[in-house]
Amino acid sequence: MYKHLCVKQIQRFLPGFNHVLGRGPKSALAQARAKADAACGSSLSELSSLFGRFIPDWLLDRADRKDHSRERTFSSRSTFWAFLSQVLSPKTSCREVVRKVQSFCSQHGLRVPGSDNSAYCQARSKLEGERLEGIHEAVCEQLSSRVQRDWLWHGHSVRVVDGTGIVLPDTKENQAIYPQPAEQRRGCGFPVMQVVACFCLHSGALLGWICTKLTKHESPLLAQLLPLLQAGQVLLTDRGFSSFSNLAFCLHSGIEAVMRLHQARKVDLRCGKQLGKEDRLVVWKRPQNQTSIPDEDWRQLPPSITVRVLCVRIPVRGFRVKKLWIVTTLTDPKRYPKEDIAQLYWRRWHAELFLRDIKTTMGMEELRCKSPAMVHKELCMFAIAYNLLRLLISQSATLYHYQPHQISFKAAADTLRQYRHAIRACRNKPRKLQHILTHLLQIIAQERVADRPNREEPRVVKRRPKGYQRMTQPRSLMRVSLSRRNKGKKPPAPSLT
Repeated sequence: MYKHLCVKQIQRFLPGFNHVLGRGPKSALAQARAKADAACGSSLSELSSLFGRFIPDWLLDRADRKDHSRERTFSSRSTFWAFLSQVLSPKTSCREVVRKVQSFCSQHGLRVPGSDNSAYCQARSKLEGERLEGIHEAVCEQLSSRVQRDWLWHGHSVRVVDGTGIVLPDTKENQAIYPQPAEQRRGCGFPVMQVVACFCLHSGALLGWICTKLTKHESPLLAQLLPLLQAGQVLLTDRGFSSFSNLAFCLHSGIEAVMRLHQARKVDLRCGKQLGKEDRLVVWKRPQNQTSIPDEDWRQLPPSITVRVLCVRIPVRGFRVKKLWIVTTLTDPKRYPKEDIAQLYWRRWHAELFLRDIKTTMGMEELRCKSPAMVHKELCMFAIAYNLLRLLISQSATLYHYQPHQISFKAAADTLRQYRHAIRACRNKPRKLQHILTHLLQIIAQERVADRPNREEPRVVKRRPKGYQRMTQPRSLMRVSLSRRNKGKKPPAPSLT
């Protein structure tokens, strides 16, 4: 201890002779790396202790040239973990992330960076989209490898596809790529990006997505998601994707499909081969006119396909639909009974729950980036954060012999948010950290979703909206009524007298 104090005193008054006493002076590059490591170890990136082993290290290394090629406070590694921390905590601003870095530097006696958040915002914009996509694929591979055999349906992996809309900030760049709905006046609405997403039914993993304008129909976009599926897997969708072309694409790729029959296709029980009551094997012929897919792809489709059409009765009080017609490529009635297919389609609602988890629970209903390029990066970061949470749930489900859909996603997100403080405090203590992670998985497994079969939940809103007028004109032209009785109505025209 005395020797250490002497060394520090000599280094203080004789900085040129510190190499004589042992450790030599640090170079400028070493000092920059130390600052970057300190920022990476701050309170904004304790998630690296928990999720770092699931992400290939080379995807977070410095770039060879241009952006993120030099060591800074917000390097590619620290920026990624800061961005991940931001999307895991709903409504966290960029200013708050910078404040966390400042508080860490103040606590450890480091140089406190400036209060302006422009450095962090610029570092986010310099994150390469290819690297983020690579991280997403690596996390998806980790999730897929943890799917248990008893989670599968008849030995098949099931992929469920559904679409949704995400509101974007009202900027000229976003309006140009993702315009607002046509029924809204310009200046009164927000850009809306349509996202068609593919989920794993067993683990809940978000495997991939397609972003388009709201004016494009979802059905033709399914062909772009089929490369995410492998032969022998089952595709589960609603009737919006039910078409001859999509079923033909699935058969060509060796993918099985289960879809609700489109409302425009009429069912004739006199045609085809009978497999059971309201269960028939029919032949669909290729339509003559098709404008939703390219002509080259359309000509490659077979002239006809054989599918199975069956009816499912739903005698449940409160359910809006009493009868469902389902079309599927699973044509063997002995191996795939009608009741099993009905139960599988019943689980299609999990896609709506997955979208609710990532949009409502994680706060992705409204993105906050101002340009389409940053919107895509923000969406990718939400997908990575969502899949990492699903990875924790899969680990907990495997360890305590549950299925992932039995564990609450909201409770897992809340538990992780509160345990981050304990993980940060023990990130340099491997044994204690492992003990904390064991408790984390145990607590996540305890928060299970209640099983309420055939529960009646009407789609109504209980809370009343605020008594403000709706914006029906651009802000520069809008005039608010002075009377509360006229709320929601146009203000009277000014008098000329």
